[in-house]
Amino acid sequence: MGFPIIAPQLKGLFNMRLASALTGTVLASALLLSGTAALAAPAEDLPAVQSSQLSKASSPLALINPTTKLSPEDYVPGKLVGVAGSSMTLRPEAAEAVEAFIADARAAGHSIKLLSAYRSYQRQAVLFNQYQAKYGTAYAERISARPGTSEHQLGLAADLGYTDSRAELKAEFGQTPAGLWIAEHAAEYGLIIRYPQGKEEITGYKYEPWHVRYVGVEHAEAMLASGAETFEEYHQMLAASIAEAEQSEAKAAIEKEPAKAKDEEPQEKSKKAGEDVVVDEDLMVLRFLPPYRDWGFGFTQ
Repeated sequence: MGFPIIAPQLKGLFNMRLASALTGTVLASALLLSGTAALAAPAEDLPAVQSSQLSKASSPLALINPTTKLSPEDYVPGKLVGVAGSSMTLRPEAAEAVEAFIADARAAGHSIKLLSAYRSYQRQAVLFNQYQAKYGTAYAERISARPGTSEHQLGLAADLGYTDSRAELKAEFGQTPAGLWIAEHAAEYGLIIRYPQGKEEITGYKYEPWHVRYVGVEHAEAMLASGAETFEEYHQMLAASIAEAEQSEAKAAIEKEPAKAKDEEPQEKSKKAGEDVVVDEDLMVLRFLPPYRDWGFGFTQ
């Protein structure tokens, strides 16, 4: 079967579309074959997102981890507000979610409190250096983020504690009544447990049942439904769905272009051989030329 003939003026567009489709295929394949292989969640079951939502620090979906730095590294959120009942700040949407979360937890009998929220680049540098001096670099990197790679710098993360609890900031916190309540209800408020148990190889950090991250209710619930256990996996699913959508659009455009070219071909031929083809406009002109013969109706002078 031969290849369709494409008009010369469409070749450039065709090649661009094809390159885009191939790029989408390569990107999707790379995502699925990476070290944090995402689960096969159907793209239609995921919220629609733009690629900029996955890369901008100002987005609730920004991915920050030990291998993904903020840009710029000393990024400061555009707006921070105080979290009620504390001297700490978060981005407005995260602050509202955390306030409601803590209030409802207390109403359910769990004395949850806010231990940490937004941290600047400079503050994170001080903390990491302290851990590094006390525990050494290797262990410090498992329990604390280097400056420029901390979710706290996004203004979307919060560390929660439990009044009078000896398990505060320890793995055991996850088994306390408060810790269990947090894990069960976080998604209802747009929050996720950012560093779940047994996923250190993916997240880069030890299990932290007290660390919650705001992503919005739609995405927190979609992540739960998708089966992704880490934000890295969910983030990868969203990236793959974008690549799939772009590939489908490119494929549809490529299939449409040859048909369009074929429709335009007769018109192009007519223009090139205009002297040999009589069209309606030409007949109208002939009617008023000597010897004034009306070729349309057969009248003569």
